[in-house]
Amino acid sequence: MRTRLSILALLCAAAAPAAVTFAPVKNYPNIGFLFPCIANAKADPRPMPEAHPYLLTGADGLVREDRFAPFELWYNSQCCARWNDPSGNRLVLGRMTHLLPSFESETVSRARFGIALADDTYVLDPRNAKQVNEWVATFAEVPVYEPEALKLNSFSLDDLLFFPCGVTNTLVYAFRPRRIGNARNSDWFCVTLHAPGAPDFKALRSAFEEQFIGAIALPSRSSKDEGEESEELSIRRKGEKLPDQPNHPVRVEAKKSIENYEAWWYAETDGYIILSDVATEVGKTVIRDVQDKLPALRQAYGKLVPPLTQESDVSLIRLFQTRDDFVRYVGKDHAWAAGIWMPARRELVLSQEKGKDEMLRIIRHEAFHQYLSHAYCMLAAAPWLNEGHACLFENASVDAKGKVSINEDPVRVQLLVENIEAAVTLLPNLLRATYAEFYDGSDDQRRFKYALVWGIAYYLQKGAPQERNTPFKDILPDFAAALAETHDYTQATAQAFKDVDLAVFQENFREFWLKRRVSALQYDPLEK
Repeated sequence: MRTRLSILALLCAAAAPAAVTFAPVKNYPNIGFLFPCIANAKADPRPMPEAHPYLLTGADGLVREDRFAPFELWYNSQCCARWNDPSGNRLVLGRMTHLLPSFESETVSRARFGIALADDTYVLDPRNAKQVNEWVATFAEVPVYEPEALKLNSFSLDDLLFFPCGVTNTLVYAFRPRRIGNARNSDWFCVTLHAPGAPDFKALRSAFEEQFIGAIALPSRSSKDEGEESEELSIRRKGEKLPDQPNHPVRVEAKKSIENYEAWWYAETDGYIILSDVATEVGKTVIRDVQDKLPALRQAYGKLVPPLTQESDVSLIRLFQTRDDFVRYVGKDHAWAAGIWMPARRELVLSQEKGKDEMLRIIRHEAFHQYLSHAYCMLAAAPWLNEGHACLFENASVDAKGKVSINEDPVRVQLLVENIEAAVTLLPNLLRATYAEFYDGSDDQRRFKYALVWGIAYYLQKGAPQERNTPFKDILPDFAAALAETHDYTQATAQAFKDVDLAVFQENFREFWLKRRVSALQYDPLEK
């Protein structure tokens, strides 16, 4: 009996929530002081704000304006860093510089938000207790009540407030680091700790005040610029030019989102910025290839599927080292994917788990989805065009001079040719398919549908242009024009094929794959 009780006690002890502990203090140069993070915690970079596209008609046609929830833009401008540990404990640090601007509309452009933020009305006055309290209540995202002034760590802090809150096991503090000499007054900061498994709130508060608040320190003059911060992975070769649009808001926001995490780094190239916590040589080799080849591929995307507007976008790629971090970021609904384009966040998100060649194949595929979303003003293109061309570019190659070649996919060729009659029969339905219909079915059915839309894209780009009188040369441009007019890909497909004899299209498609593939191998649609 005693043995059974001992075992039970051990099991209960193992199941008991672990107390929150803190790692040694580190300096954060971009923040301005030293403090400890939660032990065993990982950085939790802020995602890009969710964009809502608005289409405007300008003198030169469609113009896309992205608008955002003001809170997301504000939060990203005020949040310094976030960390999570395996037990679900979460530490968030913010710097108080501006109050949340108010707008009549639910979404605003970055430009309009920036103008509002520059207004003196929203610049936080650190001497105004009401403004400090308002800022904390907005940032903490939990109900907070009248703060209590504390006297702790007066060597490093001029002011410290504890905010009681209405959420269990959540601590909220505001503090202002001590001014040194004739330096200007420091900004206020807010720190929140959410420890869902903490068994004793009083013990949690006591430990936090002793181990975090009490450990905040000011750096010496000689070491204030050294410490935790991200770095640029600069692997440019001699003579390489710097990336275009250096001050584009996507570049600026992306760098800021990881600036206080030593484990994260960024790399840039024309049209792209890449954020990653990958530490392996495989991952860094992939980034080198991405820097080398994506700009050339992006030009090829635009050549084969021209954009509706001439706006210049900077595309963001986020590469996670671990699968768990990838799934946590993209959500469990997308846990099956190796990479995914998240149009609302304007991010291409990848997991570093495959070999180099397979990762580059995934990147070429997903980067086309990213390109097409921007090129078509965030209007959804039909699956046959979108997935077909993404598959088309999976097998593209880029040589040392930046020349892109569109190659056959040997696996999909075999699947298509061996099942050509079924493919020809399915073709009309697939042209009309919605995304739900396209992704529906078994793995084998989806594999066949991917092979067929790849075959359609390959035929339209490399087969149909060589046919007499090129009867199908207007399908892609007609689709783009109709999409710009209707904003609906099913209507755009109907208009693109309105003057096409579908029986002739099916027969030419069949004949191409059975008899005329060889001529397409030598045809370069990027040279037309």
